[in-house]
Amino acid sequence: MYSGGTAVGVMGPAEAGLTERQAVLAEAARLADLARHGTGTLLLLTGPSGIGRSALLDAVADPAVSWGMTVRRAACAPDEAGHPYAVARQLSGTGPEFVPDEEGRTPWELLREAAVRRPLLFLVDDVQHADPASASWLRQLVRRLHQLPVLLVVTERREAGPADRRPPFGTGLPAGVVQTRRLAPLSPAGTAALLSARLERTVPDRLAQECHRATAGLPLLLTALTCPDGRPVGGELGPVPTGAFREAVGHWLDRVGEPSATAARTLAQLSGTRTGSVGLADLVAAQPGWATGPGDPEGADLGSWLPDWLRGLQVLGLLRPGHGDALPEFAHPWLSAALLAGWSDQRRAELHRGVATLLYGRGEPDGLVAEQLLRTEVCGAEWAADVLIGTARQAQRDGDREYAVRLLRRALREPLSQCRRGSVLVELGCLEVALGPPESVNGTRHLAEAVRLHRSDEAVFEAANALGVALAGRGETAAALDVLEDLAERFADRSDLAHAVHAATAMIASHDGDSWLQVVDGVRRIEARSATGVAPAAYGLLTEFDATSGRLSAAEVSRRVVELTAQPMDSFSASYLTASTATLAQWADRLDLADRLVAEGLTAHRGAKLHPAYQCLLSVRAESRMMRGQFSLMLQELAAASDQRGVLTLGNAHLTSQAVIALCETGHPVQARQLVAAGFEDSPPSGPSSWEMNELVYARGMLRLADGRPEEALADLLDCGRRQLERQVLSPIVTPWRSAAADCHLLLGQVGPAAELAAEELRLARVWDTPRTVGRALRVLGAATGGRQGLATVQESVRMLRADGLDVELIPALTALGRLLGGSGQRAAAREALREAVSRAERIGAVRLRTVAADLLLASGARPDRQRQTGAGALTAGEQRVCRLAVEGNSNPEIAELLHLALRTVETHLTNSFRKLGIKRRAELAGVLEQPQE
Repeated sequence: MYSGGTAVGVMGPAEAGLTERQAVLAEAARLADLARHGTGTLLLLTGPSGIGRSALLDAVADPAVSWGMTVRRAACAPDEAGHPYAVARQLSGTGPEFVPDEEGRTPWELLREAAVRRPLLFLVDDVQHADPASASWLRQLVRRLHQLPVLLVVTERREAGPADRRPPFGTGLPAGVVQTRRLAPLSPAGTAALLSARLERTVPDRLAQECHRATAGLPLLLTALTCPDGRPVGGELGPVPTGAFREAVGHWLDRVGEPSATAARTLAQLSGTRTGSVGLADLVAAQPGWATGPGDPEGADLGSWLPDWLRGLQVLGLLRPGHGDALPEFAHPWLSAALLAGWSDQRRAELHRGVATLLYGRGEPDGLVAEQLLRTEVCGAEWAADVLIGTARQAQRDGDREYAVRLLRRALREPLSQCRRGSVLVELGCLEVALGPPESVNGTRHLAEAVRLHRSDEAVFEAANALGVALAGRGETAAALDVLEDLAERFADRSDLAHAVHAATAMIASHDGDSWLQVVDGVRRIEARSATGVAPAAYGLLTEFDATSGRLSAAEVSRRVVELTAQPMDSFSASYLTASTATLAQWADRLDLADRLVAEGLTAHRGAKLHPAYQCLLSVRAESRMMRGQFSLMLQELAAASDQRGVLTLGNAHLTSQAVIALCETGHPVQARQLVAAGFEDSPPSGPSSWEMNELVYARGMLRLADGRPEEALADLLDCGRRQLERQVLSPIVTPWRSAAADCHLLLGQVGPAAELAAEELRLARVWDTPRTVGRALRVLGAATGGRQGLATVQESVRMLRADGLDVELIPALTALGRLLGGSGQRAAAREALREAVSRAERIGAVRLRTVAADLLLASGARPDRQRQTGAGALTAGEQRVCRLAVEGNSNPEIAELLHLALRTVETHLTNSFRKLGIKRRAELAGVLEQPQE
């Protein structure tokens, strides 16, 4: 049996032929009855390829005998165009021919005589292929039907495309004699019915829906899906069907003509692709060999038929519009795969190469061109590498590092000079290392290849520097130092590069405690032997070591910073010196100077992102924000540098640690837990005594302390302290683990150990001698001591911290003061201190600190300050704006975009607002905000 004109399997008339075609069959029966009574009619069945026109002719022919009619059938074909009256001869059967003969006898008398003897049912399939003489003969027949007992049923394929630019068969025929029915694809229910009939079982809804989406309800394709080699037969969606389905799609392509077939395959390969202002007609015309004749001369005029053809496919449901400026795409991957079955990988790559060339020549954005180049092995054009590399850098700016890696890997397949290939390898390697395992392995290999490839000293230094950081980050500090040792030998005659290697060696050595101490000893020996001392960058690193080991005061360090920043510096060592002096200035609470040095260093940096000095500057900037209480700003800056997976860092454990603490302080403990877990899992510390491990352990301890798990927090903080001591880091300027551990001891009721740790921190803090470190130590010592002496100690802490405006440390000091004042019976003074703590915490967005102080305030018996602490009047201007937009129905991301805020800032504002307003759900906002304020 035929379905849409091709044999695809045996079916009974109760199956596909009648599925949702009962109305057409009823109309045929009615017209047959008219014909038997002498009034002939033309029933014209039109529709696109695969709609089941031929199957419907079979369904009409079956009952014709019972109607008392003689059935004659003809099938038109393109290869019969040179045979006049082929259709009329087929309809004549074995009797006299209904065509003019040489003797000039008219055929109409013969036809009338045959019809009078027994009514005729003429079935003509694919009339669009009829030879001109047959088409003329059929039109003459139609004009005489009202006088003949003849029912003429004709099928005609009508769909947009160059093959259907001829007038429809019914054009110009008498309206009263012609009944036209355009066949529609099967509905989802009709699809399920056909599948069930073919498979002789009930088809699951999910399978029926999938099959309908893949075929748009075309019986030709649906029937093919139920053949023995079709995947859906077993009821599982599985991979793309093969065999009969692909053959059916191929038959459909043959029917629509070569121009339309080429357009369909082009669209299937480019589905969903963004092509800017270049339309599908241009893309099809750019096909190899198209200009020399794609098979149909009318195909060259794409613009006249292609838009209608696309609309026709969309109406059928085979095609759906693309998103935004993307090309349309076929409704199901099965269909796309079947369309492309005849195209080799080479042919597909040629298409993408041609599209890329076309887009580039039309001036479309590099990003669109690069999308096409990614789907080719090599382009070979001079501009291809430029496009790929430029797009990769834009992807990095957008935070999509994985896409940037794909682009740079593809760029390496283009012809590149040795120097440029080395630069791309460095850029790629740094990105891969930043992505973490398993990509970091590829990153180190690419960096090592760049070191071997480069010839200039400067380029080798940059590549080797990045390689050293990558190796150290993987725990291979010894291998990293070997790389730098080789550099030192190479640059023995260049003092500028030799000094930079020494500075890089020191920074990279800090990844491993033992190596760091050895490097420090080595630099000290050089300093002792040299009449002029060590290079400035090395001197800055020695100052860092002496500061953290408790040997220097902040005043002395500040003096050295001023001295170092005033010295001229070669371009290679300048970044190391800037990073070192910025670190020292931040430790010394010279935050304005630290910020200036960071800004200058980041602006001047032109090398790899894995450069240790660059990473150090990012760390200084983050910690400077934390010291000021600018938690949200710090998180915004990290979010701006994050990738699309939400990874907040570039492999910098210090940034991860600071982000964890900031999330705790701003009331996002869940995100903090996720980030600290990722820090240990995705970016494993490089060694048991690495600074990365110390930072992450400290951050986890602070997170557990904020979570109310002091025993677990204490274990982390003491572990951090042990590791720091092994590295000879004594001063509290890096990780103040003693004060935090003392807080844990106090929560556990262990006053003695708390006082001991606080006293030791105070001793070291007085050596450093900044209000921040001393004030913090005084606060903890006073809380541990208690009584009058403890109260006086905490009061001293508050005075010192308030004078310098250090809110991050002042807020917990005020909280401790309120607790001690309340314990001594000074309830009014306690409430005053706690209210100040709450106010300062609200101002900087320190949700955790505010919650602690607010809970103590309520516990002291204070009434909530309704004008300030709760109700709509308590909302800040920023919180009010966020709440109003939320009431208007905007989501959190939409609010963030409208107000140019980070998403976390919006979430914090809403959290604070819900607490102040005493509500739990977003839906309650509108009613609360509209309430009159007392």
